[in-house]
Amino acid sequence: MLRCELLEHGLSFELDVLYDCCMTHHENLGRPIIKKPYHGEIFDWDKLFEIKKEHYLCQCKNTLHECQGCLYLRESDYSEYEKYISWIMFNQSKLCNSNCKYCGDNLSYNKDFYDVYPLIKDLMDKNYFKKGGLVIFQGGEPTLMKNFDKVLMLAVEHDAEIKINTSAIKFSDEICYAMKKGNVFVCISLDSPNREVYKKIKLTDKFDTVVENIMKYAACQTEKSVLKIKYILVPGDNDSIEYIDEFFEKMKSCNVKNIVGDLEYQYSIKNPKSALSPHLVYLFEYMKRKAAEEGFNFELFNFALYALDECGFSVEDELFADKNLLSEKINFLKEQNKDKNVAYAKSL
Repeated sequence: MLRCELLEHGLSFELDVLYDCCMTHHENLGRPIIKKPYHGEIFDWDKLFEIKKEHYLCQCKNTLHECQGCLYLRESDYSEYEKYISWIMFNQSKLCNSNCKYCGDNLSYNKDFYDVYPLIKDLMDKNYFKKGGLVIFQGGEPTLMKNFDKVLMLAVEHDAEIKINTSAIKFSDEICYAMKKGNVFVCISLDSPNREVYKKIKLTDKFDTVVENIMKYAACQTEKSVLKIKYILVPGDNDSIEYIDEFFEKMKSCNVKNIVGDLEYQYSIKNPKSALSPHLVYLFEYMKRKAAEEGFNFELFNFALYALDECGFSVEDELFADKNLLSEKINFLKEQNKDKNVAYAKSL
């Protein structure tokens, strides 16, 4: 049978809904709802676990419509449901200090958000959070969350694995402290090699500030805490070998060791996998090989993995021996597939 740790033991706090998870990469079927509307109220944990158990049992029978086809389902045997939380995802804040052109939320959700601290403290005080569980801060800019520092310290005190997705426009002393004390992964989507490309994608002029803060966070790394810088390919804006080379050089100067490649969200959902422009496949492969050659750790993230899965296109290995030929090939494919670029929600 197919099971999911998030479905059984996850909480995803969204703008006005509490879900089991925040994963939406399975044909827009929606997600199982725990409570709607929801705005941070403390509730009866036994009732919450009854709802999650019901979701789990439906999935055991393959009758949970929302989860059908999800990439995160894994083959596993049936077992009795256990009452604990091991994944917490914060998406309840859509307030952000950036204005990324590819963000699906845009400014329509740029408003206040509810406070999760009382509930998370209650959860942990009652020992329903599993030691070593995962806490993810995302959805808007986490450092703007109400009581962000208190929630982060709770996670550190309870030995959580912590992932923080931040714009790094605002530097957080609490994040730096957590990196030195706990098991923390900080991910920053820079997406740009220079100030001009950053302004084009982020629609804000904060490149120099972010690079300075990346260097500060890099200095906070330990054996347990890692800084990752993401390069999201945005077709038409940063999808070239030249920009990728410049980005890698910038990361060297910042003492960054971990790079993440991803694909822009709007493009990935508006183009079926079979219609993915082949030049993007070449660029992801180029990033992977360049990272290996220059001593970076490299990984592909959610939308890139989803889009590349069974895309039906393979690269010509011999082109990677000659960067000029590779660049010509990429530019040819880019021009050939330019009609696949999407109309973004925002434009300059």
